[in-house]
Amino acid sequence: MTDKQPRVSREESVREEVPELLTEIRRLFTFGEPLTVRCRFRYRRDDPFAVRIDLILPTGATITWTVSRDLLLAGTRAPSGEGDFKVWPSCRRHHPSPYLFFSLDRPAGHVTFEADLPEFERWLESTYALVPLGSESELLDWDILTGRLLGRD
Repeated sequence: MTDKQPRVSREESVREEVPELLTEIRRLFTFGEPLTVRCRFRYRRDDPFAVRIDLILPTGATITWTVSRDLLLAGTRAPSGEGDFKVWPSCRRHHPSPYLFFSLDRPAGHVTFEADLPEFERWLESTYALVPLGSESELLDWDILTGRLLGRD
């Protein structure tokens, strides 16, 4: 399978990367107690507009969702998102344990999770320290991206 992601312009210096956030989130609205799921949030400079969310199932299988980094930032402050991904903070923003909720909708079903909001915000802030808001497009190689969009791999 060919890589369909836009490439970044390469610099001679060493690339700085944001560490992954590996955490546990809780699946809500299940029978009985909420189910805990391992989750990994990933950010890469070579895809500066996106965050990958890996849900790591007990079997070891991984389900990956790719969502907008800016959508996640907006969702830490207010309900955000349309379509199959929505994100919002808990109403108890200044509570000792505020949460970030996100839901995934697919024709096969719906699932909602809660994560620790302060932990997620610290990680998300580190992505903006690496690639500031508004500077993402400077990292893209627009010639390669345009060629891919026009089918000229």
